[in-house]
Amino acid sequence: MTTAVFAAALMFYVVVGALVARRVKGSDDFYVMSEKAPTLLVVGTLAATYLSAVTLLGVAGIAYQEGPLVLSVTGSFGVWIGTLLAVVYIGRKMRALECRTLPDFFHRRFGSPVVTALATVIMIVGLLGYGVIQLIGAGLIIGEITNIPYPAIIAVSVLALLVFSALGGMYGVVVTDTLMFFSMLAVALVVAPWIVSIVGLESVKSLSDTIEGYWTLAGTQDRPMSFTISQFLVWVIFISCTPALVSRVFPAKNDFVVLKSAAIGTFLAAFLQIPVFLAAGAMRVIEPGIEPADRVMIVAFLDHVPPLLGGIGLAALMAAIMSTASTLFVLAGFGLSRDLYENLRRTPIDESHRMRVSRAAQVVIGLVVTAIAIAQPAAIYWISIYAGAIFGVGWLPTVVAGLEWQRMNRHAALGSMSLGVSTFVIVSEATRSGLLSLPPFVDALTISLTAAIVSLIVIAKLTRPSATEIDYFRQIRAARPSRRTLDEFLASPAPLTALRREYRQVVWITATMLLAALALWGYLGARLAF
Repeated sequence: MTTAVFAAALMFYVVVGALVARRVKGSDDFYVMSEKAPTLLVVGTLAATYLSAVTLLGVAGIAYQEGPLVLSVTGSFGVWIGTLLAVVYIGRKMRALECRTLPDFFHRRFGSPVVTALATVIMIVGLLGYGVIQLIGAGLIIGEITNIPYPAIIAVSVLALLVFSALGGMYGVVVTDTLMFFSMLAVALVVAPWIVSIVGLESVKSLSDTIEGYWTLAGTQDRPMSFTISQFLVWVIFISCTPALVSRVFPAKNDFVVLKSAAIGTFLAAFLQIPVFLAAGAMRVIEPGIEPADRVMIVAFLDHVPPLLGGIGLAALMAAIMSTASTLFVLAGFGLSRDLYENLRRTPIDESHRMRVSRAAQVVIGLVVTAIAIAQPAAIYWISIYAGAIFGVGWLPTVVAGLEWQRMNRHAALGSMSLGVSTFVIVSEATRSGLLSLPPFVDALTISLTAAIVSLIVIAKLTRPSATEIDYFRQIRAARPSRRTLDEFLASPAPLTALRREYRQVVWITATMLLAALALWGYLGARLAF
């Protein structure tokens, strides 16, 4: 039954993705769903994109080995802040500027093919690192479970993803992400609590009596406070500017949808992972010798829950993999087609040409992903580790300065992105190889982020923006995220009633999510502290 539920869920995603693709009539549908997505779809795709296989495999393994607090506390609060910045600040501003992709902003703000190309390459490398490694790890684990040959799993998975990414674009990804989100929600609400109930929360809490440091922020490895601070900053910096989350704002129907989705999505980002980490702790009581630890939730789904729940758990794992990988496909494909091919051409292209190139780019990314995943090169693993930091140090200073500082220009953007990324790679590799020893509370992320910010300020002070850059900055200042929404509502019948209703919904949902967060953390804090 477990295998049947898992296979049925996978087939369901593919069929729905193929059906949704029929709704795509042009590039606006393909890139941003013609800005028709309601709150449910935006929330679903935000949550599904966040809860990746990294959470259900890698981070769950850390919770199993070192304790649930090592990453869950800092990660949760970091994700809350990062999600709010990604959706409410960066995403809303770029949506108001009618950007279709994130490199679209670099192209319009700086008017430089070199800056656009560098920003796009950073995006593609980061997405490859974050997405392909999940596909590799999940392919190995699923192959072990089902006895299906590893190359066949990769090929079938990529083919399934192409059904709704190459055919449906953002439309297909957003709809299927939302369906996948419900299987992840089932894990958080039913499957993970079932695992905890087998031994009881008190038994999980009592692990600290026999395993030193299990319920501390330092964990069983007694990690330094610098690690905790670094992890918090990584989540804030990475989440706030990752294309996977920022781009999810672009299909929203209006600004009210964005604000409601931000309130709900911020809560779900933490809520979906906390039960998984507690379940990983329960597995330490049930079966303390799982190796490697990344398999902990797989073992739990296969051996320690009823078959139906196990199938749902495996379906959620596959959903987490596919939602992240589909984001990789669609955004990297957009980068190749729109941000490199189309934006860097001297002559414009028509709608049919645009759609052909967009879909061909998805297939190219699919072929590249398949080749890398099947080859399993060891060198690709460093990209996975660096992916989040690359977005943070490469994009965040340039994006914020581009939105807020008139003096910001293409020279500062190019210098900041280049120096930030290269500094992070050099310092990380030197530290890893023992050539460099960093003092406490200092790591590669803080050094490279400082280098990116300082270089940006210095270069911007020494150079001047062009007339085109100044003109677009004025457009940024004039653009208000709520303006189009207000204009649409004011043009409709009974505008004041509609605006009042939407405003009250935003306030009510935000207050409810805050109360839910306080209740969740308060309950867990009380149960685990006493």
